[in-house]
Amino acid sequence: MQHTELYDRLGEPERMRDIAGLDLLNPDLRTSLDEIAERSATLLEAPVSLVSVVLDTSQLILGSHGVSGWVEQAQGTPAEWAMCTHTVLAGEPYCVIDGYEDPKHIDNPFLRMTGLRSYLGVPLLGVGGQVIGAHCVIDARRRIFTDVDLAVLTDGAEKVMRLLQAYPA
Repeated sequence: MQHTELYDRLGEPERMRDIAGLDLLNPDLRTSLDEIAERSATLLEAPVSLVSVVLDTSQLILGSHGVSGWVEQAQGTPAEWAMCTHTVLAGEPYCVIDGYEDPKHIDNPFLRMTGLRSYLGVPLLGVGGQVIGAHCVIDARRRIFTDVDLAVLTDGAEKVMRLLQAYPA
């Protein structure tokens, strides 16, 4: 996908309005989102879990568990590297069993630099019905996710959206 097409799709005004209506930098919100990410990582035995919002050019990590290094310091990634971007654009759960073998992700710098390789994410639906981000788990091993894994993440995503809506901008 060309960068301008990606940015145009992610930068849709309705999506950006949904995101702008939230107090994403509130420290209490972020602590609660970290707890949801930790719960999902623990239940799914995954080393990394994220709650993220995908802006037009970048992924903003609002809550996390197991994130370190440059990703933790930056609190995000470029949109074209973010696995969650695929979840947002699909508007439905997105799964990658092995990013090192998947043609869409084999050259993804995020996977190469972090050593992560499998992904399961579910969309976060904003008040206006737009997909504003994703709740996901990422693993360092090749992994086939189950319907139970999907149910755990979906439950987490519902908790995330209730929290986000409790923190309007």
